Amino acid sequence: MNPSSPLHIAVIGAKPGTMVEIKPGKTYVSLTPESVDVIAVPEMVPAGDGTFRAVARICPRRFTISRKNLKKLGIAISDTGLIRLVRAGFVAGEKVTPGITQFDFLDYLRHQKAVADDPEFWERVEPGHVFTNRERYRHAL
Repeated sequence: MNPSSPLHIAVIGAKPGTMVEIKPGKTYVSLTPESVDVIAVPEMVPAGDGTFRAVARICPRRFTISRKNLKKLGIAISDTGLIRLVRAGFVAGEKVTPGITQFDFLDYLRHQKAVADDPEFWERVEPGHVFTNRERYRHAL
């Protein structure tokens, strides 16, 4: 893979065929909103006879940021990238303990839509801020 070529990852809720820069430097290919139901998460459960079946688990608004949870939710960015989005204020969330940060799943979807709808999102300076959104993300360590 050429290091200068962008990494293409599917993003739920963005316009089909468009590229979305969810976090600076990472561009993602979008899927249709019908690809994932936002109120339930599929989970494979043993049926007892050696097979598994998909069961819909009701999706809470808040999730702990972990690779396992992000994979389950179909979120293609890294856990550290999402932590930075929370710390910079782009996605609602909070640091619960020194090692655990939670985020609001529906607010993440709102952020995803905002970035998809505005190609200049990362270059814009929000009211009440001095830095561009890209600079705010960079400073959120």
